[in-house]
Amino acid sequence: MKHLLILNLVLIAVIAIGLLCVKKYCKSERIKDVLLIVSAIFTVFCHYSSLLYHHFSDGTAMEYLTHNPNLILPIYPCNVVMWSCVVYGFLRDKNSRIGKFLSDYIFWFGIVSTLVGMFANVDFIRNPTLADFDVTKGIISHATLLFNVLLLAIFGHVKVNIKNNIIHIVISVVEMMVIGLYCNLVFRTLVSEEMAYEVNSMFLIHSPFGGLEFLTYPTIALIAIPAYFGLFAICELFAYKKGERFYNRFSKWIKERKENK
Repeated sequence: MKHLLILNLVLIAVIAIGLLCVKKYCKSERIKDVLLIVSAIFTVFCHYSSLLYHHFSDGTAMEYLTHNPNLILPIYPCNVVMWSCVVYGFLRDKNSRIGKFLSDYIFWFGIVSTLVGMFANVDFIRNPTLADFDVTKGIISHATLLFNVLLLAIFGHVKVNIKNNIIHIVISVVEMMVIGLYCNLVFRTLVSEEMAYEVNSMFLIHSPFGGLEFLTYPTIALIAIPAYFGLFAICELFAYKKGERFYNRFSKWIKERKENK
Protein backbone atom coordinates (compact mmCIF):
# COMPACT_ATOMS: atom_id res chain seq x y z
CA MET A 1 0.00 0.00 0.00
CA LYS A 2 2.99 2.30 0.49
CA HIS A 3 3.66 2.39 -3.26
CA LEU A 4 0.01 3.23 -3.94
CA LEU A 5 0.12 6.10 -1.43
CA ILE A 6 3.36 7.49 -2.91
CA LEU A 7 1.97 7.35 -6.46
CA ASN A 8 -1.24 9.08 -5.40
CA LEU A 9 0.60 11.82 -3.53
CA VAL A 10 2.70 12.46 -6.65
CA LEU A 11 -0.46 12.54 -8.79
CA ILE A 12 -2.17 14.94 -6.34
CA ALA A 13 0.90 17.23 -6.50
CA VAL A 14 0.84 17.17 -10.32
CA ILE A 15 -2.90 17.94 -10.30
CA ALA A 16 -2.35 20.85 -7.88
CA ILE A 17 0.41 22.33 -10.05
CA GLY A 18 -1.74 21.87 -13.15
CA LEU A 19 -4.71 23.62 -11.54
CA LEU A 20 -2.52 26.53 -10.39
CA CYS A 21 -1.22 26.96 -13.95
CA VAL A 22 -4.77 26.80 -15.32
CA LYS A 23 -6.00 29.41 -12.83
CA LYS A 24 -3.10 31.72 -13.67
CA TYR A 25 -2.99 31.44 -17.45
CA CYS A 26 -6.46 30.36 -18.65
CA LYS A 27 -8.53 33.54 -18.74
CA SER A 28 -10.51 33.21 -21.98
CA GLU A 29 -13.89 31.45 -21.80
CA ARG A 30 -13.11 29.74 -25.10
CA ILE A 31 -9.85 28.33 -23.75
CA LYS A 32 -11.64 27.15 -20.62
CA ASP A 33 -14.28 25.33 -22.71
CA VAL A 34 -11.60 23.74 -24.89
CA LEU A 35 -9.67 22.62 -21.80
CA LEU A 36 -12.78 20.98 -20.34
CA ILE A 37 -13.31 19.07 -23.59
CA VAL A 38 -9.65 18.04 -23.97
CA SER A 39 -9.42 16.94 -20.33
CA ALA A 40 -12.62 14.88 -20.61
CA ILE A 41 -11.52 13.19 -23.84
CA PHE A 42 -8.05 12.49 -22.42
CA THR A 43 -9.65 10.70 -19.44
CA VAL A 44 -11.73 8.57 -21.81
CA PHE A 45 -8.53 7.75 -23.74
CA CYS A 46 -6.79 6.73 -20.49
CA HIS A 47 -9.79 4.58 -19.56
CA TYR A 48 -9.62 2.64 -22.83
CA SER A 49 -5.83 2.66 -23.22
CA SER A 50 -5.68 -0.88 -21.86
CA LEU A 51 -7.28 -2.09 -25.09
CA LEU A 52 -4.45 -0.55 -27.10
CA TYR A 53 -1.87 -1.94 -24.69
CA HIS A 54 -3.21 -5.49 -24.93
CA HIS A 55 -3.70 -5.23 -28.68
CA PHE A 56 -0.09 -4.29 -29.33
CA SER A 57 1.56 -6.27 -26.52
CA ASP A 58 -0.10 -9.67 -26.80
CA GLY A 59 -3.09 -9.31 -29.14
CA THR A 60 -5.66 -10.05 -26.42
CA ALA A 61 -7.64 -6.81 -26.57
CA MET A 62 -11.01 -8.48 -27.24
CA GLU A 63 -10.44 -11.06 -24.52
CA TYR A 64 -9.50 -8.26 -22.12
CA LEU A 65 -12.68 -6.41 -23.08
CA THR A 66 -14.89 -9.38 -22.21
CA HIS A 67 -13.37 -9.53 -18.72
CA ASN A 68 -13.78 -5.78 -18.05
CA PRO A 69 -17.47 -4.88 -18.34
CA ASN A 70 -16.86 -1.26 -17.29
CA LEU A 71 -15.29 -0.79 -20.75
CA ILE A 72 -18.61 -1.83 -22.29
CA LEU A 73 -21.14 -0.04 -20.08
CA PRO A 74 -20.84 2.59 -17.30
CA ILE A 75 -21.30 0.22 -14.40
CA TYR A 76 -19.59 2.35 -11.71
CA PRO A 77 -20.23 5.95 -10.56
CA CYS A 78 -16.80 7.08 -11.84
CA ASN A 79 -17.71 5.74 -15.31
CA VAL A 80 -20.88 7.86 -15.32
CA VAL A 81 -18.93 10.89 -14.08
CA MET A 82 -16.38 10.39 -16.88
CA TRP A 83 -19.00 10.40 -19.64
CA SER A 84 -20.87 13.26 -17.94
CA CYS A 85 -17.65 15.31 -18.20
CA VAL A 86 -17.64 14.71 -21.96
CA VAL A 87 -21.28 15.81 -22.28
CA TYR A 88 -20.66 18.85 -20.07
CA GLY A 89 -17.55 19.83 -22.03
CA PHE A 90 -19.50 19.97 -25.29
CA LEU A 91 -22.53 21.66 -23.69
CA ARG A 92 -22.93 25.14 -25.14
CA ASP A 93 -25.00 26.67 -22.35
CA LYS A 94 -23.42 25.54 -19.11
CA ASN A 95 -25.83 27.75 -17.14
CA SER A 96 -28.86 25.84 -18.41
CA ARG A 97 -30.77 23.46 -16.14
CA ILE A 98 -28.96 20.43 -17.53
CA GLY A 99 -25.65 22.30 -17.20
CA LYS A 100 -26.24 23.15 -13.54
CA PHE A 101 -27.36 19.59 -12.82
CA LEU A 102 -24.31 18.08 -14.54
CA SER A 103 -21.88 20.43 -12.78
CA ASP A 104 -23.32 19.45 -9.39
CA TYR A 105 -23.28 15.75 -10.24
CA ILE A 106 -19.79 15.79 -11.75
CA PHE A 107 -18.22 17.78 -8.93
CA TRP A 108 -19.83 16.34 -5.80
CA PHE A 109 -19.99 12.71 -6.92
CA GLY A 110 -16.75 12.98 -8.88
CA ILE A 111 -14.70 14.10 -5.88
CA VAL A 112 -15.75 11.05 -3.86
CA SER A 113 -15.58 8.43 -6.64
CA THR A 114 -12.18 9.57 -7.96
CA LEU A 115 -10.52 9.70 -4.54
CA VAL A 116 -11.92 6.26 -3.70
CA GLY A 117 -10.67 5.00 -7.07
CA MET A 118 -7.20 6.37 -6.34
CA PHE A 119 -6.64 5.57 -2.68
CA ALA A 120 -8.80 2.42 -2.37
CA ASN A 121 -8.29 1.08 -5.88
CA VAL A 122 -9.88 -2.38 -6.11
CA ASP A 123 -7.51 -3.57 -8.85
CA PHE A 124 -4.47 -2.63 -6.75
CA ILE A 125 -5.93 -4.34 -3.69
CA ARG A 126 -6.40 -7.54 -5.73
CA ASN A 127 -3.01 -7.23 -7.42
CA PRO A 128 -0.80 -4.91 -5.30
CA THR A 129 1.81 -3.95 -7.87
CA LEU A 130 2.36 -0.88 -10.04
CA ALA A 131 4.26 -3.01 -12.58
CA ASP A 132 0.90 -4.13 -14.00
CA PHE A 133 -0.16 -1.64 -16.69
CA ASP A 134 -3.87 -2.19 -16.06
CA VAL A 135 -3.55 -1.42 -12.34
CA THR A 136 -1.43 1.71 -12.81
CA LYS A 137 -3.60 2.90 -15.68
CA GLY A 138 -6.71 2.61 -13.50
CA ILE A 139 -5.18 4.80 -10.81
CA ILE A 140 -3.92 7.40 -13.31
CA SER A 141 -7.23 7.56 -15.15
CA HIS A 142 -8.98 8.34 -11.85
CA ALA A 143 -6.41 11.11 -11.31
CA THR A 144 -7.07 12.64 -14.74
CA LEU A 145 -10.79 12.48 -13.97
CA LEU A 146 -10.15 14.25 -10.65
CA PHE A 147 -8.32 17.01 -12.55
CA ASN A 148 -11.32 17.33 -14.89
CA VAL A 149 -13.72 17.47 -11.92
CA LEU A 150 -11.71 20.16 -10.14
CA LEU A 151 -11.59 22.28 -13.30
CA LEU A 152 -15.30 22.96 -12.78
CA ALA A 153 -14.56 24.61 -9.44
CA ILE A 154 -11.58 26.53 -10.85
CA PHE A 155 -13.74 27.87 -13.70
CA GLY A 156 -16.60 28.86 -11.36
CA HIS A 157 -19.09 26.27 -12.59
CA VAL A 158 -19.81 24.97 -9.08
CA LYS A 159 -22.33 27.00 -7.10
CA VAL A 160 -23.15 26.37 -3.45
CA ASN A 161 -26.90 26.50 -2.96
CA ILE A 162 -28.15 23.87 -0.55
CA LYS A 163 -31.63 23.63 -2.08
CA ASN A 164 -30.44 23.15 -5.66
CA ASN A 165 -27.47 21.01 -4.62
CA ILE A 166 -29.52 18.52 -2.63
CA ILE A 167 -32.20 18.29 -5.35
CA HIS A 168 -29.50 17.50 -7.90
CA ILE A 169 -27.95 14.93 -5.58
CA VAL A 170 -31.29 13.14 -5.10
CA ILE A 171 -31.87 13.12 -8.86
CA SER A 172 -28.32 11.79 -9.35
CA VAL A 173 -28.91 8.98 -6.85
CA VAL A 174 -32.05 7.90 -8.71
CA GLU A 175 -30.31 8.28 -12.08
CA MET A 176 -27.41 6.04 -11.05
CA MET A 177 -29.82 3.46 -9.70
CA VAL A 178 -31.62 3.37 -13.06
CA ILE A 179 -28.28 3.03 -14.89
CA GLY A 180 -27.27 0.22 -12.53
CA LEU A 181 -30.54 -1.63 -13.07
CA TYR A 182 -30.17 -1.27 -16.84
CA CYS A 183 -26.56 -2.52 -16.89
CA ASN A 184 -27.34 -5.51 -14.65
CA LEU A 185 -30.35 -6.36 -16.82
CA VAL A 186 -28.24 -6.19 -19.99
CA PHE A 187 -25.60 -8.58 -18.64
CA ARG A 188 -28.23 -10.88 -17.14
CA THR A 189 -30.17 -11.03 -20.42
CA LEU A 190 -27.28 -11.22 -22.88
CA VAL A 191 -24.81 -13.29 -20.84
CA SER A 192 -26.02 -14.92 -17.63
CA GLU A 193 -27.34 -14.33 -14.14
CA GLU A 194 -23.87 -15.15 -12.80
CA MET A 195 -22.34 -12.43 -15.00
CA ALA A 196 -24.85 -9.87 -13.75
CA TYR A 197 -23.99 -10.84 -10.17
CA GLU A 198 -20.27 -10.48 -10.90
CA VAL A 199 -20.72 -7.12 -12.65
CA ASN A 200 -22.89 -5.83 -9.78
CA SER A 201 -23.44 -2.47 -11.47
CA MET A 202 -23.71 0.39 -8.96
CA PHE A 203 -23.44 -2.27 -6.20
CA LEU A 204 -27.16 -2.96 -6.46
CA ILE A 205 -26.96 -6.76 -6.17
CA HIS A 206 -24.47 -7.15 -3.34
CA SER A 207 -22.05 -5.10 -1.24
CA PRO A 208 -18.54 -4.50 -2.63
CA PHE A 209 -17.19 -4.64 0.94
CA GLY A 210 -16.54 -8.04 2.51
CA GLY A 211 -18.21 -8.44 5.89
CA LEU A 212 -20.56 -5.51 5.25
CA GLU A 213 -23.27 -7.29 3.25
CA PHE A 214 -25.89 -4.67 4.18
CA LEU A 215 -23.89 -1.93 2.43
CA THR A 216 -25.52 -2.15 -1.01
CA TYR A 217 -26.38 0.87 -3.17
CA PRO A 218 -29.73 1.72 -1.48
CA THR A 219 -28.02 1.79 1.94
CA ILE A 220 -25.08 3.79 0.59
CA ALA A 221 -27.56 6.27 -0.95
CA LEU A 222 -29.45 6.65 2.35
CA ILE A 223 -26.15 7.46 4.05
CA ALA A 224 -24.89 9.72 1.23
CA ILE A 225 -27.89 12.06 0.97
CA PRO A 226 -27.82 13.36 4.60
CA ALA A 227 -24.00 13.37 4.46
CA TYR A 228 -24.09 15.60 1.39
CA PHE A 229 -26.71 17.82 3.08
CA GLY A 230 -24.33 18.32 5.97
CA LEU A 231 -21.46 19.04 3.59
CA PHE A 232 -23.51 21.64 1.71
CA ALA A 233 -24.54 23.26 5.00
CA ILE A 234 -20.87 23.59 5.98
CA CYS A 235 -19.99 24.99 2.55
CA GLU A 236 -22.73 27.60 2.88
CA LEU A 237 -21.15 28.83 6.10
CA PHE A 238 -18.14 29.92 4.02
CA ALA A 239 -19.98 30.89 0.83
CA TYR A 240 -22.60 33.18 2.39
CA LYS A 241 -22.65 35.90 5.02
CA LYS A 242 -24.73 35.71 8.20
CA GLY A 243 -28.38 36.23 7.37
CA GLU A 244 -28.00 34.81 3.86
CA ARG A 245 -27.46 31.14 4.67
CA PHE A 246 -29.98 28.36 3.99
CA TYR A 247 -31.44 28.30 7.49
CA ASN A 248 -31.97 32.09 7.30
CA ARG A 249 -33.73 31.72 3.96
CA PHE A 250 -35.78 28.82 5.33
CA SER A 251 -36.79 30.80 8.42
CA LYS A 252 -37.78 33.73 6.23
CA TRP A 253 -39.89 31.43 4.02
CA ILE A 254 -41.66 29.96 7.09
CA LYS A 255 -42.33 33.46 8.43
CA GLU A 256 -43.80 34.62 5.10
CA ARG A 257 -46.04 31.56 4.96
CA LYS A 258 -47.40 32.28 8.44
CA GLU A 259 -48.02 35.93 7.56
CA ASN A 260 -49.91 34.99 4.39
CA LYS A 261 -52.29 32.69 6.25
